[in-house]
Amino acid sequence: MQEQPAQPLFSETEYAGEMSAPEQEPYCIPNPGMSAEPSKGEQSAGPSVPEPQAQPEPRAERFYDPAEVAQIVRILTDGYFDPEYILLFGKLVGGTPHSDALTYDLLMAVRETPEYDWIQAKRILRYKLPYGRRKITYINLYLLPLRYVESNQTPFLYFAHAEGELLYCSDHCRFRRPKHPIDFAGAYADAKFHFDTFRTIGNDLLEQAQDAFAESRNMRLAAQFSAQAMVYFYHTLYYVYHGMEFDSHDPVLMHDRMRTLSTKLMLAFDHSHLEYVFTLPRLKYALMKTPYSLAFDMAPQELETHMDLVRKAAFIIENHCGLRLELYKELSGR
Repeated sequence: MQEQPAQPLFSETEYAGEMSAPEQEPYCIPNPGMSAEPSKGEQSAGPSVPEPQAQPEPRAERFYDPAEVAQIVRILTDGYFDPEYILLFGKLVGGTPHSDALTYDLLMAVRETPEYDWIQAKRILRYKLPYGRRKITYINLYLLPLRYVESNQTPFLYFAHAEGELLYCSDHCRFRRPKHPIDFAGAYADAKFHFDTFRTIGNDLLEQAQDAFAESRNMRLAAQFSAQAMVYFYHTLYYVYHGMEFDSHDPVLMHDRMRTLSTKLMLAFDHSHLEYVFTLPRLKYALMKTPYSLAFDMAPQELETHMDLVRKAAFIIENHCGLRLELYKELSGR
């Protein structure tokens, strides 16, 4: 028995048709199959002829290699995941920028919880498509349940579905663009409230860390407060961009999830061939050891270096979140 697998969608004509198709909610509706009754518009004595549709504006030149994207899709769908659809969004497709670094921003919607998570998906891609063989190094993959995607309206989901390029769609799913813009005024208010609340807590923790370091020379408290502040700043960045909480308090994992959002964060915390930056692993160590372990030990000179980088990250994240909030505010006025 010969299967007809779902095919990646790359041609300009297919993309134009997708953009101009009738917009319906939810994003993915079941394929009615051969037994479904045709609608009036589909009944015809001869071959079906598509009705004239308004065409989208001509797309700018692609900033990526479609063959490389096709290879990424083949890897993800080759026995590892069973997605309903995969979208490429952000500045590589001329949409609202998501990652600051040149990155494949991908949203993969799944109906069932897969065996592998986004961290393992990045490892799979690294094994099968090593960095040295990529034209674009970074892949920022969001693996989300379809039920979550269809029951939430956030700027992140809206930008991906309204502007993204549909790379893959399963045979039993018919992808649809959102009908209308989301409530950007509400999104701005929600993100701003979260930003003001948790950025303030992070800054307060930094002040307490500085007091513990400079006045009482309490390295344990200074390290604990600095690590907690870093976690709050990352949570703030994630919520402002995505409209949802991040599910971990591990600063190493949080950076891996959000690093491409800001090249300045990458410069601050990523390793290079000249320098090994160990601040985030040491902050993770502080979170684990300072509350309960007598074995905690960190030299004042080392801690001072980490505190400086946390302050730098706080400044970067505050500015980055501010730009995103201004975007939501601008869109709410249209």
